[in-house]
Amino acid sequence: MLMRLREPRLKKRIFANLKNTSGIIENISSSGGFLKTDVQVPEGDLFEIELEITKSKKIMLICKSQRCTNSGIGFKVLDAGNSKQKSFQQYVEKQFEALKRYGHSRVFRTEILVTLKDTNVFGNVYFSNFIEYQGVIREKFLLASVPDLHELIAKTNIRLVTVDTYNKFIQNAYFGDILVAELTTSSIKAASCKLNIIFKNKATDQIIGKGFQTFCVVNSNGKVIRIPGELLEPLDFYQEVTET
Repeated sequence: MLMRLREPRLKKRIFANLKNTSGIIENISSSGGFLKTDVQVPEGDLFEIELEITKSKKIMLICKSQRCTNSGIGFKVLDAGNSKQKSFQQYVEKQFEALKRYGHSRVFRTEILVTLKDTNVFGNVYFSNFIEYQGVIREKFLLASVPDLHELIAKTNIRLVTVDTYNKFIQNAYFGDILVAELTTSSIKAASCKLNIIFKNKATDQIIGKGFQTFCVVNSNGKVIRIPGELLEPLDFYQEVTET
């Protein structure tokens, strides 16, 4: 008897709504996936889930329950409602392409060497420099993740404007320390995104600070515009989705 091969599943957490509650997609393909939820849907029953790709982009899926456990529901996708079947398939395909481009880690990591100019008279990193580090990390992220970044900026003349920023001090860092910065994204909207940043001491792996920076995209006239697709792809790939 020949075994039917299951289509490869994409390991990506996606926020989803169903039956007046919410859950998290833990893996998905164009044919099925697994939804982490407390809702019970008996095997064989049909149900609908709304995938929240971004705050401004949602896709409704008509699904069939294939197994139901205390952890969630394994399901088969029967159809993408609202005539978005093609859009859903393209989204999954792009996610697999992104895995090849960015690797399997959905945390962007980079390193920063603490120099003398970063420290104060007491020898530790001056608090405002962590905000400056956030800007450095954002630039490294864009250069590493957006193909032809310079060409994109020149062609569209877009700018990233910081809306708000925050960093919580936990431990000191000193001259010569190497900091590992970990970046994920969240709250992706049509024109803005939140970058979540954790600073760790590379030698000890201890967290020394964590915070965020929210930015929006503007054109040459200062008008807020939608995030370009070339930038939206990596932002979506590194999106951190948590239970609410």
